[in-house]
Amino acid sequence: MSTASMSTASSRGPGAAEALEWFEVRRPTPQSVYDLADLEAALGPVVRERVPAGARAGVAVGSRGISRLAEVVEVVVRTLRSAGAQPVLVPAMGSHGGATPEGQAAVLEHLGVSPARLGVPLDASMEVVEVGRLSCGKPFYLSKSALACDVVVPVNRVKPHTDFRAPVESGLTKMLTIGLGKELGASSLHSAGFSSFAQVLPEAMAMASQALEVPFGVALLEDAWHRLRRAEVVPGERILERDEQLLAEAWQHFGALPFDEVDLLVLREMGKTISGAGMDPNVTGRFPGSPLPARTSVARLVALDLTDGSGGNAIGVGMADVIPQRLRDKVDWAATYANALASKSLAGARLPMVVGTDAEAIEVALSSLVGVEQKAPAVVAMASTLEVGHLAVSGPLLGQAKAAGYEQLGPARRAEFSPRGSLVRIGSLEFFPSP
Repeated sequence: MSTASMSTASSRGPGAAEALEWFEVRRPTPQSVYDLADLEAALGPVVRERVPAGARAGVAVGSRGISRLAEVVEVVVRTLRSAGAQPVLVPAMGSHGGATPEGQAAVLEHLGVSPARLGVPLDASMEVVEVGRLSCGKPFYLSKSALACDVVVPVNRVKPHTDFRAPVESGLTKMLTIGLGKELGASSLHSAGFSSFAQVLPEAMAMASQALEVPFGVALLEDAWHRLRRAEVVPGERILERDEQLLAEAWQHFGALPFDEVDLLVLREMGKTISGAGMDPNVTGRFPGSPLPARTSVARLVALDLTDGSGGNAIGVGMADVIPQRLRDKVDWAATYANALASKSLAGARLPMVVGTDAEAIEVALSSLVGVEQKAPAVVAMASTLEVGHLAVSGPLLGQAKAAGYEQLGPARRAEFSPRGSLVRIGSLEFFPSP
């Protein structure tokens, strides 16, 4: 049976995707814009006190999907230079960018962190040096480029991780221990297993602190609308401690869906520019490894596209149930597999069911649901897991959305599809507008 006949032969009948009624809802956005002048004012005294004039200062950066990252790095570079230091960009992203110097340089360019624009050199070498061994016996590696610097300044967002729970998850510690470990170092630490990270990260951080001079780091925190809420200059000796404290703060502002159970979640796009896991499992409830607590349980997940900035790395695609050919055509399996191997998480690199169009993907997912024949399905559509403030929901979820503070934008409406089956828009929520 062909994909098309599968989608139209379901108990829901033909045109289920087109017939579904949606309600567009939006959560009011508070007026809050972080002033980077505050960061610059906080950085000045710390840099003058802790970074010697003339020092080669490696700015360790590279995590994707961070609000205003390029602006923050520009402030850090400018402040270091004004104090007489010599900043250099050092990619700290493990195996990302296809685990090549050129790939990691391209990732930084896509993030807006351009050496040419900043007027600083870039050292993207993938060479590492073993600087110690963890108690579990795994070697701990650090970037040769970082070790060649007089000081290293990590810049990263503190947030819940997509694969494990521990006192310290994503943040400055992880950037210094896994990001600066490059491909070999990331693979080594991940081979210890996510369940051991509560012990592995503090041990690795202790070794990194001995091998590197880290005068301070810049921790970034976002709000539920994926906006930079504040930045904090963290003394190097307090990074592990503050990462733990800031993680608790990050959870308080984490943007999750306001639903306990969803029959079908439709995402316009996924990718490394959205989450290290392609789509944040803390939002979808779909974890590539052992299941972790999440606010929402999703029965079926459809991802429609891969962000261009992902460079073909579709890690996390295996957490979807159905994708259209558009997404599959963009996958660079070599880059995806490199990421999966480095993280020791192969499930995220699996291929879901592939169908021709967006309409078919939604219909196949709807037709595969179990136990909802006698009721309308609870369906959510949104741009990505970063955009939980603007949704399209089906009737069964409208009341829950309103109870969570979302405002309804207009009456019930149907999704607009192109003649070729591409999802164009739902109300003002744009997907793939016709050229």
